[in-house]
Amino acid sequence: MLKEIALDLKRYDTPEKLGSLVNDTASLAIEASETGIPRVNPSYFVKHGESHVIAPGRDKRDILKMFAVDTPDTEAAKKIKDMLLNDTKNDAYVWISPADPYPESRIQVGVKKITKSGRSTYMKRYDISTTLSPRDCLYLGQMLVSISKDNVDFPINPNDLRSIIIKLKIPADQNPFEYLSKLIELPEKDRWKSILDGTADKNKAKAVKAAVIATAPVRLNPHVIYSAPAEYGAYVETQMRNEGYGMDPEKFGCGGSNTTFVSSGSSYTETVTPALGFEDQYGSLSFTCPKCGATNIRPSGQLLSVCQHCGGDVRC
Repeated sequence: MLKEIALDLKRYDTPEKLGSLVNDTASLAIEASETGIPRVNPSYFVKHGESHVIAPGRDKRDILKMFAVDTPDTEAAKKIKDMLLNDTKNDAYVWISPADPYPESRIQVGVKKITKSGRSTYMKRYDISTTLSPRDCLYLGQMLVSISKDNVDFPINPNDLRSIIIKLKIPADQNPFEYLSKLIELPEKDRWKSILDGTADKNKAKAVKAAVIATAPVRLNPHVIYSAPAEYGAYVETQMRNEGYGMDPEKFGCGGSNTTFVSSGSSYTETVTPALGFEDQYGSLSFTCPKCGATNIRPSGQLLSVCQHCGGDVRC
């Protein structure tokens, strides 16, 4: 049995948390993409009142309540909140998570911006997946710490990077992300290019549009989170794949997939209620391959001719 499912529907057990499902599905489709798009995931955080920072389009919880306690994301969330609530300048931050034990490295870059009217303060952030080695991540982190205006501990080994947020001053005459792209060289040239030419934002918008459709059966019938989380999670994954957003979360260290979990014969429940969207005019969306025995999850309104796992003929 898989220890953790990347798109685990059991996490969305309150209306507030359910509000993040569309964005989380789209984010996973970008970060664990198998389709060749630049794996750069953009997001926003906005100052809300005098003491809260929220993620528009997700839910109304404060940013510190959106992440598990005592994880690297928690430290990043604290820094984002502090920058948005207390800093008066447009600064940037960098957080680095080297590969090992993860399959690849992740670099998070965020830039604080204040609208010309001064009425809104927000953070534009990009999560970048990269093959940059742990050693090169360390060299990068050491260089950035040396030019940071903050007094942070100098990293000695790659694992030290996960516990520090590196704050940087952006020159007034510079495009913030273009400036960061010159400091942070990556093996994948398409990563920064997609940020600077807007492709990353367009890809996320398209993924969000697909996720709105794919997650509808869950959002409209939230009790399936309790009755059939893995089966409906597999349905969402398959729908996203059908829209051109195939993903392999296990390969990229995001966690296991619901599709693999269901195919393994594991289940949280014995039955799935057909009326909740797991059936269409052709019958059940889930069926077993007669050749390999694996469970297939087909897109609603469509039939499959070959098994999603072994490629065998599954036509009636």
